[in-house]
Amino acid sequence: MANRFSKLQNKSLKIIVLIFLFYVLPPVAIVLHLIPFEFRFILLTAITPILFFLRPSAETKNIDLGLNSHNLSESIVAVMPLTLLMALPIFVIAAAIEPRYDNSELSIFFYIFYILISCPFQEFAYRGYLFTALDILSISRWSKIIVAAILYSFVHIVYRDNYILIFTFISGIIWNIHYEKYRNLVSVAVSHSILGVLTIILKLI
Repeated sequence: MANRFSKLQNKSLKIIVLIFLFYVLPPVAIVLHLIPFEFRFILLTAITPILFFLRPSAETKNIDLGLNSHNLSESIVAVMPLTLLMALPIFVIAAAIEPRYDNSELSIFFYIFYILISCPFQEFAYRGYLFTALDILSISRWSKIIVAAILYSFVHIVYRDNYILIFTFISGIIWNIHYEKYRNLVSVAVSHSILGVLTIILKLI
C-alpha cells in the first residue's frame, strides 16, 4: 500500500514538473525577452516532439493522447458549429481594437506550416498530452477542463493583450469540453487552424 502511494506521489510530482517546464517557463521566457517573440511558433513546435517521447507515464499509449481515428467524423461535425460561434467574437475584437501585428508579409509557406504543423502540435500539447497528464493527477472533470484552459490561455501572455487572454481561455474551455467527449485531436486541430488563420489575417496575433 505504501509502495503504491509512493509511486502515485512520484507520478504526480513528475506531472507538476513537466507542466512547469513545458507550459509555464516558455511563455514567461518570451515575456522576459529571454527568448525572442518571433520564435513563439517555432518554440511551441519544438516542444511537442519532446512531449511525445516524454510520456506522462510508462503506460501512456498514442490512443490515450488523442492520436487515433476514434469518433473522427462525429467529432468534426460537432466542432464546426462551435468554430463558427467562436469566429464571431474574433470579428468583434478585430473591429474594437487596432491591428496589433503586420502580418502582410507572411508567405503561403507560413500558413501551410501553421495549419499542418503548428496547430496540430499545439492541440497535441494542450489537449492530448495535457489531458492525459492531468488524468494522472486524478482531479475532477471540470477541474481538468479549467486547468487546461488556464494553461492554454497562459501561453498567450506573450501577446500582452487582455482580449486574447479572455478569448483563448473561453475557446480553451469549449475545445476542452469537446475533446474530453470525443478524445480525438483531429477535430480540435481543424477548428484551431480555422480560427487561428482568421486571427492572423485580422492581425490579432
